[in-house]
Amino acid sequence: MSPAAGRRPASRATLFALSLGHGCADMCAGALFALLPFLVVERHYSYAAAGVFALTASVASAVFQPLVGAHGDRGEAHWLLPAGLLITALGIGAVGFATSYPLTLVAVAVCMAGVASYHPEGARWARHASSSRVTADMSIFSVGGGVGYAVGPLVVAAVLAPLGLHGTAVIAVIPVAAAAVVIIALRRFRSLPLGEHGPHRRAQALASEWRPFVILLALFCLASGVTTGLMTYVPLFLVQARASSPAASNVMTSVLLAAAATGTLIGGIAAQRLGRRFVLLVPQLVMVPAIALLPSLSYAAMIPVVVLIGIAMNANMSVGLVLAQEYLPVRMGLATGLTIGVCGGVGGLIVAALGLLGDAAGPSSVLYVIAALPLLVAVLGSRLPQPMAAPPGTVWSLRVEAEQ
Repeated sequence: MSPAAGRRPASRATLFALSLGHGCADMCAGALFALLPFLVVERHYSYAAAGVFALTASVASAVFQPLVGAHGDRGEAHWLLPAGLLITALGIGAVGFATSYPLTLVAVAVCMAGVASYHPEGARWARHASSSRVTADMSIFSVGGGVGYAVGPLVVAAVLAPLGLHGTAVIAVIPVAAAAVVIIALRRFRSLPLGEHGPHRRAQALASEWRPFVILLALFCLASGVTTGLMTYVPLFLVQARASSPAASNVMTSVLLAAAATGTLIGGIAAQRLGRRFVLLVPQLVMVPAIALLPSLSYAAMIPVVVLIGIAMNANMSVGLVLAQEYLPVRMGLATGLTIGVCGGVGGLIVAALGLLGDAAGPSSVLYVIAALPLLVAVLGSRLPQPMAAPPGTVWSLRVEAEQ
Protein backbone atom coordinates (compact mmCIF):
# COMPACT_ATOMS: atom_id res chain seq x y z
CA MET A 1 0.00 0.00 0.00
CA SER A 2 1.33 3.47 -0.87
CA PRO A 3 1.44 6.46 1.43
CA ALA A 4 -1.50 7.90 -0.43
CA ALA A 5 -3.72 5.05 0.63
CA GLY A 6 -3.35 5.39 4.38
CA ARG A 7 -0.85 6.35 7.02
CA ARG A 8 1.02 4.90 9.94
CA PRO A 9 0.99 6.40 13.43
CA ALA A 10 2.90 9.67 13.69
CA SER A 11 6.60 9.25 14.35
CA ARG A 12 8.55 12.23 15.63
CA ALA A 13 11.84 10.32 15.35
CA THR A 14 11.19 9.62 11.67
CA LEU A 15 10.27 13.25 11.06
CA PHE A 16 13.52 14.48 12.58
CA ALA A 17 15.54 11.89 10.65
CA LEU A 18 13.93 13.06 7.41
CA SER A 19 14.64 16.66 8.39
CA LEU A 20 18.27 15.72 9.04
CA GLY A 21 18.52 14.11 5.62
CA HIS A 22 16.89 17.18 4.10
CA GLY A 23 19.44 19.36 5.85
CA CYS A 24 22.41 17.32 4.63
CA ALA A 25 21.13 17.26 1.05
CA ASP A 26 20.53 21.01 1.03
CA MET A 27 23.85 21.59 2.79
CA CYS A 28 25.51 20.20 -0.33
CA ALA A 29 23.30 22.34 -2.58
CA GLY A 30 24.24 25.40 -0.54
CA ALA A 31 27.87 24.33 -0.62
CA LEU A 32 27.82 24.37 -4.42
CA PHE A 33 27.02 28.08 -4.43
CA ALA A 34 29.53 28.68 -1.65
CA LEU A 35 32.19 27.11 -3.87
CA LEU A 36 31.72 29.83 -6.49
CA PRO A 37 34.00 32.46 -4.86
CA PHE A 38 36.77 29.85 -4.57
CA LEU A 39 36.27 28.86 -8.20
CA VAL A 40 36.29 32.51 -9.27
CA VAL A 41 39.59 33.07 -7.46
CA GLU A 42 41.35 29.78 -8.29
CA ARG A 43 39.91 29.07 -11.75
CA HIS A 44 39.12 32.65 -12.81
CA TYR A 45 35.41 32.19 -13.59
CA SER A 46 33.58 35.16 -15.10
CA TYR A 47 30.11 36.31 -14.00
CA ALA A 48 28.67 34.50 -17.02
CA ALA A 49 30.50 31.27 -16.10
CA ALA A 50 29.20 31.56 -12.54
CA GLY A 51 25.69 32.06 -13.92
CA VAL A 52 25.96 28.89 -16.04
CA PHE A 53 27.24 27.04 -12.97
CA ALA A 54 24.08 28.08 -11.08
CA LEU A 55 21.93 27.32 -14.13
CA THR A 56 23.33 23.78 -14.35
CA ALA A 57 22.45 23.12 -10.73
CA SER A 58 18.95 24.49 -11.19
CA VAL A 59 18.21 22.63 -14.44
CA ALA A 60 19.36 19.29 -12.98
CA SER A 61 17.00 19.84 -10.08
CA ALA A 62 14.17 20.89 -12.40
CA VAL A 63 14.48 17.80 -14.58
CA PHE A 64 14.68 15.15 -11.86
CA GLN A 65 12.31 16.36 -9.15
CA PRO A 66 8.98 16.12 -11.06
CA LEU A 67 9.97 12.67 -12.37
CA VAL A 68 10.83 11.44 -8.89
CA GLY A 69 7.64 12.94 -7.45
CA ALA A 70 5.41 11.36 -10.09
CA HIS A 71 7.09 7.99 -9.55
CA GLY A 72 6.48 8.23 -5.82
CA ASP A 73 2.79 9.00 -6.37
CA ARG A 74 2.42 5.48 -7.82
CA GLY A 75 3.88 3.68 -4.80
CA GLU A 76 6.41 3.77 -1.99
CA ALA A 77 9.83 4.85 -3.23
CA HIS A 78 11.58 5.22 0.10
CA TRP A 79 14.81 3.86 -1.40
CA LEU A 80 15.21 7.18 -3.24
CA LEU A 81 15.96 8.94 0.05
CA PRO A 82 19.27 7.23 0.94
CA ALA A 83 20.13 6.81 -2.75
CA GLY A 84 19.66 10.53 -3.30
CA LEU A 85 22.00 11.34 -0.42
CA LEU A 86 24.69 9.01 -1.74
CA ILE A 87 24.46 10.51 -5.24
CA THR A 88 24.66 13.97 -3.70
CA ALA A 89 27.85 12.95 -1.90
CA LEU A 90 29.39 11.69 -5.12
CA GLY A 91 28.64 14.92 -6.95
CA ILE A 92 29.81 17.38 -4.30
CA GLY A 93 33.00 15.39 -3.76
CA ALA A 94 33.80 15.42 -7.49
CA VAL A 95 33.43 19.20 -7.93
CA GLY A 96 36.77 19.92 -6.28
CA PHE A 97 38.61 17.31 -8.36
CA ALA A 98 37.19 18.18 -11.79
CA THR A 99 39.99 19.13 -14.16
CA SER A 100 37.94 21.30 -16.53
CA TYR A 101 34.91 23.56 -16.56
CA PRO A 102 32.69 21.01 -18.41
CA LEU A 103 33.60 18.26 -15.92
CA THR A 104 32.80 20.66 -13.08
CA LEU A 105 29.35 21.20 -14.57
CA VAL A 106 28.84 17.41 -14.80
CA ALA A 107 29.73 17.04 -11.11
CA VAL A 108 27.31 19.86 -10.26
CA ALA A 109 24.54 18.12 -12.21
CA VAL A 110 25.20 14.81 -10.41
CA CYS A 111 25.09 16.52 -7.02
CA MET A 112 21.80 18.26 -7.76
CA ALA A 113 20.28 15.08 -9.22
CA GLY A 114 20.87 13.49 -5.83
CA VAL A 115 19.32 16.44 -4.01
CA ALA A 116 16.37 16.30 -6.42
CA SER A 117 15.86 12.60 -5.66
CA TYR A 118 15.47 13.38 -1.95
CA HIS A 119 13.04 16.31 -1.94
CA PRO A 120 9.70 14.93 -3.24
CA GLU A 121 9.91 11.65 -1.34
CA GLY A 122 11.23 13.43 1.73
CA ALA A 123 8.25 15.81 1.74
CA ARG A 124 5.81 12.93 1.18
CA TRP A 125 7.20 10.81 4.00
CA ALA A 126 7.45 13.84 6.29
CA ARG A 127 3.72 14.46 5.83
CA HIS A 128 3.12 10.73 6.24
CA ALA A 129 5.04 10.73 9.54
CA SER A 130 3.41 13.91 10.85
CA SER A 131 0.74 14.31 13.48
CA SER A 132 -2.55 16.17 13.04
CA ARG A 133 -0.51 19.41 13.20
CA VAL A 134 0.57 18.99 9.58
CA THR A 135 1.70 22.57 8.98
CA ALA A 136 3.91 22.62 12.07
CA ASP A 137 5.45 19.23 11.27
CA MET A 138 6.07 20.18 7.65
CA SER A 139 7.80 23.31 8.94
CA ILE A 140 10.21 21.04 10.83
CA PHE A 141 11.02 19.25 7.59
CA SER A 142 11.45 22.58 5.75
CA VAL A 143 13.64 24.04 8.48
CA GLY A 144 16.01 21.11 8.07
CA GLY A 145 16.67 22.22 4.52
CA GLY A 146 17.05 25.85 5.55
CA VAL A 147 19.57 25.00 8.24
CA GLY A 148 21.45 22.82 5.77
CA TYR A 149 21.70 25.69 3.28
CA ALA A 150 22.95 27.95 6.05
CA VAL A 151 25.57 25.46 7.24
CA GLY A 152 26.80 24.70 3.71
CA PRO A 153 28.82 27.91 3.21
CA LEU A 154 30.31 27.62 6.72
CA VAL A 155 31.39 24.04 6.00
CA VAL A 156 32.94 25.15 2.71
CA ALA A 157 34.78 28.02 4.41
CA ALA A 158 36.05 25.77 7.23
CA VAL A 159 37.13 22.90 4.99
CA LEU A 160 38.36 24.62 1.84
CA ALA A 161 40.35 27.37 3.57
CA PRO A 162 43.02 24.86 4.77
CA LEU A 163 42.56 22.12 2.15
CA GLY A 164 41.65 23.97 -1.05
CA LEU A 165 39.12 22.66 -3.55
CA HIS A 166 40.06 19.03 -2.82
CA GLY A 167 38.37 19.52 0.55
CA THR A 168 35.05 18.74 -1.15
CA ALA A 169 35.85 15.06 -0.49
CA VAL A 170 35.52 15.78 3.25
CA ILE A 171 32.16 17.48 2.72
CA ALA A 172 30.91 14.35 0.91
CA VAL A 173 31.18 12.30 4.11
CA ILE A 174 28.24 14.19 5.69
CA PRO A 175 25.42 13.07 3.34
CA VAL A 176 26.78 9.50 3.45
CA ALA A 177 26.33 9.46 7.23
CA ALA A 178 22.85 10.99 6.88
CA ALA A 179 21.86 8.22 4.46
CA ALA A 180 22.57 5.63 7.16
CA VAL A 181 20.39 7.52 9.67
CA VAL A 182 17.50 7.78 7.18
CA ILE A 183 17.69 4.07 6.33
CA ILE A 184 17.39 3.09 10.01
CA ALA A 185 14.55 5.54 10.69
CA LEU A 186 12.50 4.49 7.67
CA ARG A 187 13.00 0.80 8.38
CA ARG A 188 11.52 1.26 11.86
CA PHE A 189 8.72 3.54 10.65
CA ARG A 190 7.65 1.27 7.81
CA SER A 191 7.34 -1.65 10.22
CA LEU A 192 4.42 0.13 11.91
CA PRO A 193 0.93 -0.94 10.72
CA LEU A 194 -0.96 1.27 8.31
CA GLY A 195 -4.14 2.89 9.52
CA GLU A 196 -6.82 5.20 8.24
CA HIS A 197 -6.68 8.98 8.35
CA GLY A 198 -9.94 10.85 7.95
CA PRO A 199 -8.67 14.27 6.79
CA HIS A 200 -6.36 12.61 4.29
CA ARG A 201 -9.22 10.57 2.83
CA ARG A 202 -11.30 13.76 2.60
CA ALA A 203 -8.48 15.42 0.64
CA GLN A 204 -8.38 12.47 -1.75
CA ALA A 205 -12.02 13.09 -2.68
CA LEU A 206 -11.31 16.67 -3.81
CA ALA A 207 -10.40 17.56 -7.38
CA SER A 208 -7.03 19.01 -8.30
CA GLU A 209 -6.99 22.81 -8.58
CA TRP A 210 -4.64 23.31 -11.51
CA ARG A 211 -5.18 27.03 -12.16
CA PRO A 212 -4.10 28.26 -8.71
CA PHE A 213 -1.35 25.65 -8.71
CA VAL A 214 0.06 27.15 -11.93
CA ILE A 215 -0.05 30.62 -10.34
CA LEU A 216 1.77 29.19 -7.33
CA LEU A 217 4.41 27.73 -9.65
CA ALA A 218 4.94 31.11 -11.32
CA LEU A 219 5.21 32.74 -7.89
CA PHE A 220 7.90 30.36 -6.74
CA CYS A 221 9.78 30.57 -10.05
CA LEU A 222 10.30 34.26 -9.40
CA ALA A 223 10.97 33.68 -5.71
CA SER A 224 13.59 31.09 -6.66
CA GLY A 225 15.23 33.68 -8.91
CA VAL A 226 15.46 36.01 -5.91
CA THR A 227 16.85 33.35 -3.59
CA THR A 228 19.33 31.88 -6.07
CA GLY A 229 20.30 35.34 -7.24
CA LEU A 230 21.11 36.49 -3.72
CA MET A 231 23.05 33.30 -2.95
CA THR A 232 25.05 33.67 -6.17
CA TYR A 233 25.68 37.39 -6.50
CA VAL A 234 25.87 38.76 -2.94
CA PRO A 235 29.12 36.84 -2.28
CA LEU A 236 30.46 37.74 -5.74
CA PHE A 237 29.56 41.40 -5.11
CA LEU A 238 31.54 41.28 -1.88
CA VAL A 239 34.56 39.68 -3.55
CA GLN A 240 34.67 42.03 -6.54
CA ALA A 241 33.17 45.31 -5.27
CA ARG A 242 34.22 45.16 -1.61
CA ALA A 243 37.48 43.18 -1.99
CA SER A 244 36.31 40.65 0.62
CA SER A 245 37.90 37.21 0.78
CA PRO A 246 35.95 34.17 -0.45
CA ALA A 247 35.71 32.93 3.15
CA ALA A 248 34.28 36.28 4.33
CA SER A 249 31.76 36.30 1.51
CA ASN A 250 30.62 32.81 2.48
CA VAL A 251 30.08 33.98 6.05
CA MET A 252 27.64 36.57 4.66
CA THR A 253 25.87 33.82 2.71
CA SER A 254 25.55 31.80 5.91
CA VAL A 255 24.05 34.82 7.67
CA LEU A 256 21.50 35.09 4.85
CA LEU A 257 20.60 31.41 4.99
CA ALA A 258 20.53 31.15 8.78
CA ALA A 259 18.06 34.03 8.79
CA ALA A 260 16.12 32.24 6.03
CA ALA A 261 15.83 29.13 8.21
CA THR A 262 14.49 31.29 11.01
CA GLY A 263 12.10 32.88 8.55
CA THR A 264 10.65 29.46 7.73
CA LEU A 265 9.54 29.00 11.35
CA ILE A 266 8.36 32.60 11.71
CA GLY A 267 6.39 32.30 8.48
CA GLY A 268 4.67 29.14 9.66
CA ILE A 269 3.61 30.77 12.92
CA ALA A 270 2.52 33.97 11.17
CA ALA A 271 0.44 32.00 8.67
CA GLN A 272 -1.49 30.35 11.52
CA ARG A 273 -2.16 33.62 13.33
CA LEU A 274 -2.26 36.28 10.61
CA GLY A 275 -3.30 34.22 7.62
CA ARG A 276 -1.51 32.56 4.75
CA ARG A 277 -2.11 35.52 2.43
CA PHE A 278 -0.29 37.83 4.87
CA VAL A 279 2.79 35.59 4.67
CA LEU A 280 2.59 35.48 0.88
CA LEU A 281 2.50 39.29 0.51
CA VAL A 282 4.08 41.31 3.32
CA PRO A 283 7.59 39.76 3.45
CA GLN A 284 7.98 40.36 -0.31
CA LEU A 285 7.23 44.06 0.12
CA VAL A 286 9.84 44.24 2.88
CA MET A 287 12.51 42.72 0.64
CA VAL A 288 12.29 45.35 -2.13
CA PRO A 289 13.92 48.31 -0.30
CA ALA A 290 16.17 46.03 1.74
CA ILE A 291 17.82 44.41 -1.30
CA ALA A 292 18.08 47.75 -3.12
CA LEU A 293 20.00 49.15 -0.14
CA LEU A 294 22.76 46.51 -0.21
CA PRO A 295 25.10 48.06 -2.84
CA SER A 296 25.44 51.24 -0.77
CA LEU A 297 26.47 49.46 2.43
CA SER A 298 29.78 48.31 3.86
CA TYR A 299 30.33 44.67 4.81
CA ALA A 300 29.46 45.27 8.48
CA ALA A 301 26.43 47.41 7.67
CA MET A 302 25.11 44.74 5.31
CA ILE A 303 24.78 42.13 8.06
CA PRO A 304 21.53 43.34 9.76
CA VAL A 305 19.96 44.08 6.38
CA VAL A 306 20.88 40.62 5.11
CA VAL A 307 19.30 39.12 8.24
CA LEU A 308 16.04 40.95 7.46
CA ILE A 309 16.19 39.85 3.82
CA GLY A 310 16.81 36.23 4.81
CA ILE A 311 13.84 36.13 7.19
CA ALA A 312 11.53 37.65 4.57
CA MET A 313 12.95 35.48 1.78
CA ASN A 314 11.89 32.17 3.34
CA ALA A 315 8.79 33.23 5.26
CA ASN A 316 6.54 31.70 2.59
CA MET A 317 8.51 28.46 2.15
CA SER A 318 6.51 26.01 4.26
CA VAL A 319 3.24 27.75 3.34
CA GLY A 320 4.03 27.31 -0.35
CA LEU A 321 4.86 23.62 0.09
CA VAL A 322 1.60 23.00 1.96
CA LEU A 323 -0.36 24.95 -0.66
CA ALA A 324 1.14 22.87 -3.45
CA GLN A 325 0.11 19.65 -1.71
CA GLU A 326 -3.40 21.00 -1.06
CA TYR A 327 -3.96 22.26 -4.61
CA LEU A 328 -3.04 18.77 -5.91
CA PRO A 329 -4.13 16.56 -2.99
CA VAL A 330 -3.82 13.24 -4.85
CA ARG A 331 -0.57 14.19 -6.61
CA MET A 332 1.49 15.45 -3.69
CA GLY A 333 4.76 14.03 -5.01
CA LEU A 334 4.30 15.64 -8.41
CA ALA A 335 3.22 18.89 -6.75
CA THR A 336 6.34 18.95 -4.58
CA GLY A 337 8.61 18.00 -7.46
CA LEU A 338 7.21 20.69 -9.75
CA THR A 339 7.22 23.35 -7.05
CA ILE A 340 10.81 22.77 -5.98
CA GLY A 341 12.25 21.45 -9.23
CA VAL A 342 10.73 23.55 -12.02
CA CYS A 343 10.87 26.69 -9.93
CA GLY A 344 14.53 26.07 -9.24
CA GLY A 345 15.17 25.60 -12.97
CA VAL A 346 13.48 28.86 -13.93
CA GLY A 347 15.28 30.55 -11.06
CA GLY A 348 18.53 29.32 -12.59
CA LEU A 349 17.60 30.86 -15.94
CA ILE A 350 16.96 34.17 -14.19
CA VAL A 351 20.35 33.97 -12.47
CA ALA A 352 22.12 33.13 -15.75
CA ALA A 353 20.55 36.22 -17.36
CA LEU A 354 21.62 38.31 -14.38
CA GLY A 355 25.18 37.03 -14.90
CA LEU A 356 25.24 38.58 -18.38
CA LEU A 357 23.96 41.84 -16.89
CA GLY A 358 26.66 41.72 -14.21
CA ASP A 359 29.44 41.32 -16.77
CA ALA A 360 28.07 44.23 -18.80
CA ALA A 361 26.97 46.70 -16.13
CA GLY A 362 28.65 45.65 -12.89
CA PRO A 363 27.61 43.79 -9.72
CA SER A 364 25.43 46.56 -8.27
CA SER A 365 23.09 46.45 -11.26
CA VAL A 366 22.39 42.78 -10.57
CA LEU A 367 21.27 43.49 -7.02
CA TYR A 368 18.99 46.34 -8.17
CA VAL A 369 17.22 44.01 -10.62
CA ILE A 370 16.85 41.31 -7.95
CA ALA A 371 15.26 43.93 -5.69
CA ALA A 372 12.40 44.42 -8.16
CA LEU A 373 11.42 40.75 -8.42
CA PRO A 374 9.65 40.43 -5.01
CA LEU A 375 7.05 42.93 -6.25
CA LEU A 376 5.99 40.45 -8.93
CA VAL A 377 5.97 37.66 -6.33
CA ALA A 378 3.57 39.69 -4.19
CA VAL A 379 1.26 40.35 -7.16
CA LEU A 380 1.01 36.61 -7.89
CA GLY A 381 0.47 35.84 -4.19
CA SER A 382 -2.52 38.16 -4.14
CA ARG A 383 -4.14 36.04 -6.88
CA LEU A 384 -4.07 32.75 -4.98
CA PRO A 385 -7.35 31.39 -3.51
CA GLN A 386 -7.66 29.25 -0.41
CA PRO A 387 -7.34 25.54 -1.40
CA MET A 388 -10.44 23.38 -1.14
CA ALA A 389 -8.30 20.75 0.60
CA ALA A 390 -7.13 23.18 3.30
CA PRO A 391 -7.74 21.78 6.81
CA PRO A 392 -10.75 23.14 8.72
CA GLY A 393 -9.90 26.26 10.68
CA THR A 394 -7.17 27.42 8.28
CA VAL A 395 -6.71 31.20 8.43
CA TRP A 396 -6.38 32.56 4.90
CA SER A 397 -7.12 36.28 5.24
CA LEU A 398 -7.70 38.23 8.44
CA ARG A 399 -10.20 40.47 6.67
CA VAL A 400 -12.22 37.45 5.47
CA GLU A 401 -12.07 35.85 8.92
CA ALA A 402 -13.36 39.05 10.51
CA GLU A 403 -16.26 39.26 8.06
CA GLN A 404 -17.26 35.70 8.88
